[in-house]
Amino acid sequence: MKQLIAILILVAGIPAGPARSGSAISVVDFGIYKLSIDHRTKAPQTVAGGRNVVSNIRIFRRTRTVFAQLGRNFGYRFRIADPTLLGRQLTLRTAFPPLHDPKTGRRGTSQSRPFMPLSNGVYFVGYRFDFMWELAEGLWRFQLLDGETLLHEEVLRVVVPLN
Repeated sequence: MKQLIAILILVAGIPAGPARSGSAISVVDFGIYKLSIDHRTKAPQTVAGGRNVVSNIRIFRRTRTVFAQLGRNFGYRFRIADPTLLGRQLTLRTAFPPLHDPKTGRRGTSQSRPFMPLSNGVYFVGYRFDFMWELAEGLWRFQLLDGETLLHEEVLRVVVPLN
């Protein structure tokens, strides 16, 4: 549990509101979450080199401003609204202010992973602050892409408190 949640995916049976007109997805909620970390997988393409697989995802606070704090999980949950996207290879990308792991020397401003939605269930994409070097202030962009086409972007502002 000592690494970041690079990108998370979980299908859950949570009802969603109506889809935005013409949107590929319907946003269920966004902000800060409480969740369980089930296990860790390697993700060498990420700055921290791994990601956590999670379950029991619950919204804690719906907000677009996230105060950076170790152990904090944030992101958004969504449902596929466009049925033509089901079974297609998509990409989940998280773009963030520059991160640098001083232990490994890895640096980055984004990370991506393949994503193939198989149902119109609820999916979660998020990030977890596990190290001080991850507490990066600025805009964090959670994106869903079809090839190079941006289907949706959810933007959260991370603020690093002074004390």
